Amino acid sequence: MIFTNRRIRLIFIALAGMEAAVLAPFLLLLFRVEWLWREGGSLLAIPPGSLVLWVWLGLLGMIAAIDLLGRSRLSDQSYRLAIVGLVLISGLLGVRWVLYRGAGTLNFHWLAEIADGLVNFHLGLRPGVFLLLFTGFLWLRASSASGRMTTFFSVGVSFRLGVLLVLLGGGVLALRFPAQGTTATLIATLFIGLGLLAVSLARSDEKAESAAGSTGASLPWDRLVQLALAVALTIGLSLALAGFLSPDRIRTILAFFDPLWNLLGNLFFLVLLALSFVLEKLIGWLFAWLAPLFANVDLAKTLGEAFSRLTVPPELQQDQPPEVGPPSETLLMLMRAAFIIGVLVILLVIVYVLVVRRRARSRADEEEIAATESLSFGGDALRRGWRRLRNLAGLVRRYGLGRELLDAISVENLYANLCRLARQRGQTRQPSEPPDDYLPRLALAFPGQDDGLGIITEAYMRVYYGEQTVSGEELERLRAVYESVRRSEPKTDADA
Repeated sequence: MIFTNRRIRLIFIALAGMEAAVLAPFLLLLFRVEWLWREGGSLLAIPPGSLVLWVWLGLLGMIAAIDLLGRSRLSDQSYRLAIVGLVLISGLLGVRWVLYRGAGTLNFHWLAEIADGLVNFHLGLRPGVFLLLFTGFLWLRASSASGRMTTFFSVGVSFRLGVLLVLLGGGVLALRFPAQGTTATLIATLFIGLGLLAVSLARSDEKAESAAGSTGASLPWDRLVQLALAVALTIGLSLALAGFLSPDRIRTILAFFDPLWNLLGNLFFLVLLALSFVLEKLIGWLFAWLAPLFANVDLAKTLGEAFSRLTVPPELQQDQPPEVGPPSETLLMLMRAAFIIGVLVILLVIVYVLVVRRRARSRADEEEIAATESLSFGGDALRRGWRRLRNLAGLVRRYGLGRELLDAISVENLYANLCRLARQRGQTRQPSEPPDDYLPRLALAFPGQDDGLGIITEAYMRVYYGEQTVSGEELERLRAVYESVRRSEPKTDADA
């Protein structure tokens, strides 16, 4: 998909840079774990900027290679051999370029060190072995990224999740190693800039394809320059404000407004004086109003008589009931339990009134209709995960580890996304409902898209039930049909 059009290509480039920026702080932290490495000084010598650039370019190259292999007419076995060969060659070239750049052309001593690191891994992790493993990890990420959706929602989710990871990794790096604070800031700046660019491109791509008279695929260079300048201006202003508003400058700015704070303090004091004056008048009026009621009552005498009645002489205490001792520990425990239960009940009632009823009132105003789910404390998530793993194992058994497996997974993901969108529009598919029986209600969620829905449903049934494969060209057509169906407007009450 990276070769689809200019917009999509730029989105993939930005997403690859975002992933490189997310991985960089965690890699820098990992390189500084001394007990993990054997001769790990070569990794510490890698500049952070070069690390981000190498990971970025490596991901882009892997995504492009996977996309080109997917468009080729290689057989499934040749495709597997090509992927394995690319993983090994890229890993060895990466080790040679990063760690042994100064070695001679015919010097293969580094291969012996890698073999030693693989065999004697218990003595410590060698940098060459780590780079081989990390290259395999990058190929997995590139395989996942090559078939990802570049919609505004998908890119936005990646951006929000990446922000949390960058803040976590960069924060721990700056806290654990204060000298790396500038590096963490630069990595976060790069991520934010690329993330804003990717989100903006994804949004403009959706708007361009749905606009009347727009080709959708082309992105004018002047528009791209404007977008890049807007992102650069946003990042630059943020960095300028962050650099300017230091703690000392903030205190200086606040001190500059001392006359204002003094004025506000005096006004607040005057308001308190006014309230005290009003309260004094009210209390005086209240005493004046109650004075006639107690005019003929001697409070001191009345209270003295009351206390004297409460004091019983010793000779009259024989007929009094026996003195009751303090309550037992069991009774105190029951009283505490009753009090705690009462407080919990009150809290539950408050939560019900403030949250449940308010949500029920506002649910009618929401555009998206969510299906009700029972409370299972994670049981449903575990069952869904188990079903997903079982389905994936079945796909591997039917199609093997190759391009056919990736194509089958892509078809199932397209149909699953279609069912999710239909559920949001009020047409939920039941777990035991066959796809062909669900097709009429699916058409109600996407009016006017009967042909496209039939094509996607037929392809899904062919892959899921018939264990038949789809070609790369057919998968591209299915994705185009899915995008057309997804952008269709739902039926409104006025249309009904």
